[in-house]
Amino acid sequence: MADSNFRGPVNSMGSLEGDQGGTSVVANIQPLDGPSLIYQGIAWPDIRNVPFAKDGFRPGQQPASMELLDVWAFDHIPQAQATGVLAANQVVTAAVAVGLVTAQVAGIASAASIAIGVPILPQGTTVIQTPTITLDFGFATGTTTANSSTVPVNDGTQFQIGQWIVIGGAANAAGSASLITQVQSITATTVAPAITVGPTLPATGVVNAPIGAANLFGGAFLPPATQFGPAAASAAYAVPDSVGGLARIHNPKELLARNVVAYVGTASATVTFLVVGYDVWKQPMSELITIANANRAATSFFGKKAFKHITSITCGTAAAAQTATLGIGDVFGFPYRADEWEQTQVFWNGCQMPTSNGFLAPATTSPATNITGDVRGTIQLSTAGGGNAISVATAMLSNGTARLAVTQNIGVWNTLNATPLNTVPMFGVANSTN
Repeated sequence: MADSNFRGPVNSMGSLEGDQGGTSVVANIQPLDGPSLIYQGIAWPDIRNVPFAKDGFRPGQQPASMELLDVWAFDHIPQAQATGVLAANQVVTAAVAVGLVTAQVAGIASAASIAIGVPILPQGTTVIQTPTITLDFGFATGTTTANSSTVPVNDGTQFQIGQWIVIGGAANAAGSASLITQVQSITATTVAPAITVGPTLPATGVVNAPIGAANLFGGAFLPPATQFGPAAASAAYAVPDSVGGLARIHNPKELLARNVVAYVGTASATVTFLVVGYDVWKQPMSELITIANANRAATSFFGKKAFKHITSITCGTAAAAQTATLGIGDVFGFPYRADEWEQTQVFWNGCQMPTSNGFLAPATTSPATNITGDVRGTIQLSTAGGGNAISVATAMLSNGTARLAVTQNIGVWNTLNATPLNTVPMFGVANSTN
């Protein structure tokens, strides 16, 4: 479409326009009412520059100020920091993959948790993959019962009839695969909220299983397959999104990603682990965690990158009979590039963090390697990380009940320079895959 200049103003009424309903006017709610999509944000013209340069389209004609692009990064209760949630204590062997946890475990109501066997579509591909473990999954929780379509949930108002969802570890009796299913009905009472799902029924019972969004939105608007060719009859993989008119809005409850922690025995030998998986945007990534021979301090065990999905963890080097346990720490990755602490606002356990403690700017080495930091930057809540923590108090450890909420003020440079051909200013350099 051609660019255009006009006097304005622009008024977007949406469902406020209303329709005549008998003797009164009623709102006419349409699925595409909003929100509006504005490429590269909004700029306010400098009122001192008159007349407005309306008759040309040379870049930079009209002075203006950029409106702050303030976005929700994440807003959810992280799973409690813990050892052994990725891999139980075991003897590790050089060049051999560690045995990861493969069965869904119970979570805490309303909190994100690990999900087993969640299918995803990696960035830039057309082939669905199923990583072994997904970290801090879900926007809600629900308890499944074998062979029952009723799922008590923590909050029924977060669901919509017809919505496609993914229930962590509920696809089989072993709890080794997640269930993709559709919401059929909702009981949104505060006493006993629940949803019914179908056509597939949960095959196992999971207490407070994490529930995330699946990839089919607006399915009722798709043409019938028999008339116009293939159409998506059901969802196929998880996405961190919620529907918002024409847009799929990235849900801050589904954008948590965090670091991996390796705990090893006391044998005097260097131990390394190569973690392979995907970040929150399904971009492949890898990290090499090294625990040096002469350094058994806990800070040596913490990864720096924020993983969302883990495919494998392989021991690179290890002494004979060396044991290791793998868990998660309290270093959380920003979903958008945060070049400066001043571009973030962090709230943890009901309090706004007043200093830059815990903030680490993104690694900009390009291409990234498996030992560089996170490509969008991180915030470290507690001592369960290798850098400076917001607080060294034990109470700051994530516990499954405290909420982490972060907003990001995307910088002017980042906003204006990010394009489909150059995503680095907004999403950082490409992750390491070696």
